[in-house]
Amino acid sequence: MRRKKRILSVLTIVVTLIIMLLPVSEADAQSSASDFRMEGSTLVKYRGSEKNVTIPDTVEVIGKSAFEDNKSVELVVLPNSVKRVEAYAFWGCDNLDTVVLGRGLSEVGDYAFAKCTGLEQMTLPANVTSVGVQAFGDCVNLRDISIPKETTSIHETAFDGCIQLTFHCEEGTVADDYAQAFYERQKRMPGYGEVPDEVPSDTSPSPSPSAAPEPAPGGDGTTSEPSVPSEVTGDLLGSTQIVGNRAVVMANNTRLHVYGSEGGQETGTSEGIIPGSNREEGIPKYAIVDGKIVADQAYYGDSGLGDVVLPEGILEIGEFAFARSSAVSAVLPEGVEHIGYGAFYHCDVLQNVVLPNTVMCVEPKAFAQTMWVRNFLETDSTSTESDFLITGGVLAAYRGNTAEVTVPEGVRVIAGEVFQDHTEIEKVSLPDSLTVVGEGAFEGCSSLSQVVFGKNVEEIKDRAFLGNVMSKVSVPPSVSKIGLQAFGNALIAYEGGEAEYTYEPSATRLSNGAFRGLSNAEEQNPGVTVTGLETLFGDSVADVFRTGQTVLSGADRSYTLKVSQATDAGSMEAAFRRIFQDAIPDNILLYELELTDDSGIPLKKLGKQALCVVLPVPDALKGQSLTVFTLDGNGQLEKLEAESVDVNGVEALRFETKHPAVVGVCGSFPAE
Repeated sequence: MRRKKRILSVLTIVVTLIIMLLPVSEADAQSSASDFRMEGSTLVKYRGSEKNVTIPDTVEVIGKSAFEDNKSVELVVLPNSVKRVEAYAFWGCDNLDTVVLGRGLSEVGDYAFAKCTGLEQMTLPANVTSVGVQAFGDCVNLRDISIPKETTSIHETAFDGCIQLTFHCEEGTVADDYAQAFYERQKRMPGYGEVPDEVPSDTSPSPSPSAAPEPAPGGDGTTSEPSVPSEVTGDLLGSTQIVGNRAVVMANNTRLHVYGSEGGQETGTSEGIIPGSNREEGIPKYAIVDGKIVADQAYYGDSGLGDVVLPEGILEIGEFAFARSSAVSAVLPEGVEHIGYGAFYHCDVLQNVVLPNTVMCVEPKAFAQTMWVRNFLETDSTSTESDFLITGGVLAAYRGNTAEVTVPEGVRVIAGEVFQDHTEIEKVSLPDSLTVVGEGAFEGCSSLSQVVFGKNVEEIKDRAFLGNVMSKVSVPPSVSKIGLQAFGNALIAYEGGEAEYTYEPSATRLSNGAFRGLSNAEEQNPGVTVTGLETLFGDSVADVFRTGQTVLSGADRSYTLKVSQATDAGSMEAAFRRIFQDAIPDNILLYELELTDDSGIPLKKLGKQALCVVLPVPDALKGQSLTVFTLDGNGQLEKLEAESVDVNGVEALRFETKHPAVVGVCGSFPAE
């Protein structure tokens, strides 16, 4: 694969060099010149609509926002005269897929190519010394970039959101050091690899982080001519009405669809879809599931949001539900209990968040890189009391730097990673009001030697105090749950009964082996062993499928896939009724897939790796056209690509999944 990438990169360079050498006709040159608005040697604005643009060799600077939001340009050639590409120069050029940078370029400015979702490859010339803040931010399809040894300054966020990126650079260079750190950050943000590959086509790019929406002079956030929401009726799937800069989610739960995780494209929306190879295959996913859950990635990258208002009854905000959207504020209703991983991650203009007193869990990165948190962290505190960002009894951020920390009374929940890597902390005192210490809350506090617990702490989540210097921890009798590696290697002494050992969703991600206590060492004979088939199909058939047929891409250790008959059809039944307003078909067989490694913890999310499952076809379904369904993390129905295969004379079914769960193998519909 790496060789193919190198070959493709070489071909791209050759093609672009040829393009640079092609002569431009006098007519084209004259036409092109009128498209460039110049101020001295700076290109201030490109006003043309050409697909292929060659910058004149009189240009030395591509000015701020010169091509911003240009939807026409697909190829840009910068001459050797260009020395600098300034901030936002090519921001949001969705269709820009090829950029040839001249040898004179020395600086790539902040957000210069941010949100160029068409870019797949880039080569920085040898003169480039610096790459600015989010210079290539959210270039979600950027797969390869070559950076020279001369580049000595790369901002930490330069490639933030480039979820598929591989760096090509010399070992020991600044770029190489950056690349290794980038890969480690990606491991810490594993769910990011599961977000849509691009912003849905019917939404415009998110607003520039430098410009938050401005309210009308009245200061109440309303516009002078507010739009009036139309009534939601008939077959309308639902709508997000913008009313005075308020994004009011109006969800017709039985019809509303959401952008799925496969390529960011809109899923099917036809009413009454019935499974079967001769039927429409689109299966909608709902932004709000059963009136209780805001689905994972439901509004990811949505640029139409202002103040987010959710209906009553919501219990959970899913992973990346509003990430990278234009939400300005979020006031969550009473009843919300759980806020998922990265739920509001990188909402660059999110200024205000109000959480209800019902919230009991805030997963890591839920509000990371929001304006709300950034403004708090970057403002000097006037007292130790103001070092804590608290809403609804949830401690969301901390900006202090003292050796002894006393968490204020009234805090019920410490959100994930709030104190992470505060190496100056030596002692922590927790209040009696506290019930939950969040995941990784004090992880990496390498000087922490003493924790004084309040009287009512009930749950200490995964890695809460991992990396401390404590040799022994006395846990109060109120604690009923303790997560994986909660205290690292410290000896736990229970003042009451022993707590239940639990684990968080992050531990079920394949890439987080360290969270499960596994080493990074690769095994000599990695692979997947399938168990449970002997019970379902008999020993002779099970022997054929036990090893070698089911494969996990990129496996570096041994895994076990347990296949069993699903005993509870309730979730699949609910998913079918949600989509088709009907019960599950009679000719469907349900199986539970449980993938584990040596930790024994079920692996629910495989990220970019896929599990290719090969199972014998049960006698009741042999000879039929089969369809395979599964459920996502929110219990919503998905259809898996499947094919019939022959394995040593046994009729079998092969399909891929990235989140092992219950699967339904459905025969021809209606049954023949």
